[in-house]
Amino acid sequence: MVDKKPDSETIQTGRRDCLCKLTKFVGAAGVTAAVWPLISALGPDDKTEAENEPIDVSLAGVAAGQTVKRIWQGKLILIHHRTPQEIAAAQQADNRLLLAPQADSERVTAAHPQWLVIQGYCPHAGCVPNANPSGQGWICPCHGSEFDTSGRVTRGPATANLAIPDYTLSADGLSVRIGAKDA
Repeated sequence: MVDKKPDSETIQTGRRDCLCKLTKFVGAAGVTAAVWPLISALGPDDKTEAENEPIDVSLAGVAAGQTVKRIWQGKLILIHHRTPQEIAAAQQADNRLLLAPQADSERVTAAHPQWLVIQGYCPHAGCVPNANPSGQGWICPCHGSEFDTSGRVTRGPATANLAIPDYTLSADGLSVRIGAKDA
């Protein structure tokens, strides 16, 4: 039996190969550790993802004539429970008098016309409209734009109606999901 000892050159080559592999591994781990925060920073954060989720709003107990305010995606949403008089006024409005003609039926659901869901910002300058002192619709306190009981602009400087977010009313009309629209 011959006891063969490896020569020093073989040992050195083995050590060198091991150190090269170890250096490559540590280098790859270091690059990954440096790049990972950059890649994860490019995506949306948890707060942004949560803001984009639909929200459910209970409408139980909201009396006719009342408006519920909610924030969705950083925007003010107004949910107005229209009275029978407000519904009739919106349905009978003369489209020739509207700056941005649109039928009331295009702005509310046919099954629940008493619920008007709109964004609470004047399209002219982004001001938040207040309830009109006459009790019918809204008026922009900054520039005087007026909107009827369907959120349609009746007097400028605004030239567009109050925006309608995507929403779905429940079958019983007692809740609304903002951020989701039935297909």
